Amino acid sequence: MDPLETILLEVSRSHAIDSGAFDDAVHLILQSLQRGLVVRRVSLWFYGADGQSMVCHTLLDAGTVHQEPLQLLATQYPQYFTALRSERAIVADDAHTNPYTQEFSAGYLPLYQISSMLDLPIRHLGKMIGIICCEHAGAARQWQATEVRFAGGLADQIGRALNAQQFLQLQLQLEQLNSELEQRVEQRSEQLRVSDQDLEKAHQQILDQARLATLGGIVAGVAHEVSSPLGVALLAGTNVQDLFADLQQKTADRSLTSRMWDDYVLRISEGQQILLSNLQRAQRLMDQFKATAACQTKAQSSSVQFLELVQNLLASLTPVTKQQKVQFELNIDDKLQLVTAADVWLQILTNLVLNSCHHAFVGIMQPKIYISAAFNADQEFEFCYRDNGIGMDDSTKARVFEPFFTTRAREGGTGLGMSIIRQLVSDKLQGQLELHSASNDGFRLVIRCLA
Repeated sequence: MDPLETILLEVSRSHAIDSGAFDDAVHLILQSLQRGLVVRRVSLWFYGADGQSMVCHTLLDAGTVHQEPLQLLATQYPQYFTALRSERAIVADDAHTNPYTQEFSAGYLPLYQISSMLDLPIRHLGKMIGIICCEHAGAARQWQATEVRFAGGLADQIGRALNAQQFLQLQLQLEQLNSELEQRVEQRSEQLRVSDQDLEKAHQQILDQARLATLGGIVAGVAHEVSSPLGVALLAGTNVQDLFADLQQKTADRSLTSRMWDDYVLRISEGQQILLSNLQRAQRLMDQFKATAACQTKAQSSSVQFLELVQNLLASLTPVTKQQKVQFELNIDDKLQLVTAADVWLQILTNLVLNSCHHAFVGIMQPKIYISAAFNADQEFEFCYRDNGIGMDDSTKARVFEPFFTTRAREGGTGLGMSIIRQLVSDKLQGQLELHSASNDGFRLVIRCLA
């Protein structure tokens, strides 16, 4: 193989050309030119931004690398720049007489004893961007066609090295952008995690406030209900106390007759019965309330006797429902057991019953609520709540689950009841809702979930 072809092949296969280290690639190419052409000076020049100047990037002089800011101006060397615009090689066997290079005879050529010049265009992305200049010192030489092709082949490697440099720069920029993007994503993810935590806390606070508000209403109602039997019990106890005092007095002054004794015993016995029955009634109310309150604060799942849970809740809501004279019809097997979060169902039931009492029964003479629960054919727990109230029009039904939507804002409605029901069913029960309602056609809500 021709020695010049061997050098060109070595350069084209070198890792330095495609490594992205442009200066290393330039040094390799210039050294290879110097070795193959046996010339003293080899240099790389790039056009200035205006195209009217050339700036030296690297100069190799007898093995020494120079990176000085040398510059050629078109105004000083017009014939040379005219030749460059043809984008062809300038082959000057005698640089002093060649029409394109003789402009350098005044100072540059004699200074470095240069007799012959070979300048090759450098192209990148289809555009000439500079030259490689090969300068022979000593007697003039005639450049051979193989030497011109060799120098042109190495000049083409400059464009390849530029591509590699730009690719490396883009790769580094991309890595930097990816790193910044990952940091931004991590920061944003952390912000979202904090936001989610804050949102969850706010959501839990709303649920807690709604639960406390519900319990507050129940407490007020239960307190009213309990006050009646306790008042009767207090009156009966006071009456029994007075009877005992009167009996003791008559016994002391020996005025007690047999008939009077029998009468005292009867009246005291009746008073005790009244006292005991009213205290038992108050105790039942308190037991029902405690059962409901305990479930309201118990978040863990447990085995629940569903009919008992519903009955206890409805009993605790009696102060509200009896004002409306609401009748209940329950269709729940007394053996129905399921493992679930009792507090969730109590909150759902409470909101549904209160919604019916506050919204549904306006103008209804015999208000009724129907509640059924059972496992369906797909082994899903299916709960159905229905009332015979005034129902909802389409616009209300479309927005009923929106937070803070209420048709009774002036009466103090918060608009959270149905929204909380939807979130409890979705988040806590992992279930689905199915709503049916129309104007003057009641309200029906079906909840299906696994249990």
